[in-house]
Amino acid sequence: MNNKHILRRSGFLQTTALLFILLFAQQVNALQMNPLSVVVRPAGGGTKQSFRVTNESNLPIAVQFSVKTRQQVNNKEIRRPADRDFMIYPAQTIIPPKSTQKVRVEWLGGGNVPREKAYRLIAEQVNVSLGKEQTGVKMLMTLVGALYVQPKNTRSNVQVRAVQRQGNKLAVTLMNSGSRHQLMNFATLTLRNGKRVITLKGKDLIGLSGNNVLAGSTKRFFIPLPKGFVNGRWQGSIKYPR
Repeated sequence: MNNKHILRRSGFLQTTALLFILLFAQQVNALQMNPLSVVVRPAGGGTKQSFRVTNESNLPIAVQFSVKTRQQVNNKEIRRPADRDFMIYPAQTIIPPKSTQKVRVEWLGGGNVPREKAYRLIAEQVNVSLGKEQTGVKMLMTLVGALYVQPKNTRSNVQVRAVQRQGNKLAVTLMNSGSRHQLMNFATLTLRNGKRVITLKGKDLIGLSGNNVLAGSTKRFFIPLPKGFVNGRWQGSIKYPR
């Protein structure tokens, strides 16, 4: 194969890859869920809530909905089917082009919920024939939202359990012993080692800021190693708006 053939083949592959990326981006943005976080109450009028899924594409999309449990274990999210805990209506639907489908979710698990329970609300595209032949690459989309069964008077309680250097990163282990999840937005982390005090916030907490610590969970985050940090026994405390 001569150089011209190699260049032509390389250009073809690059063009194909670019078209694939553009198609993938369009497909990913075709479905939108709003809101991405839904809260229901275990009893009373708040056991039912609604969310909306919008099809922004020019083709109809078949979607099915499901709920899964959500646990943070060893820094991994574990999910298991939880459809018996909820009723979703409609459970399956076809959303026309440029249209929005309202979906209702209702808690069926009873009122005895001592602390917040976390779930994942999932909308999955279903690959079915909708009467028109479609050619080309087809991407099946999945939207994943947050769903909480939240009793009244819940409150987070996030504390620093451990601070440890890991290479050029600082591992910060947080424990939420409270009864409600906590997004670590606008947090301030203070580290102390004897008379040494380091205060971190904003960009200093990239890798931690904005992340979620579920009720009753422990999670480890890695942030940039702070300036002035030396090896030793450090203790940490964290403040955040509730």
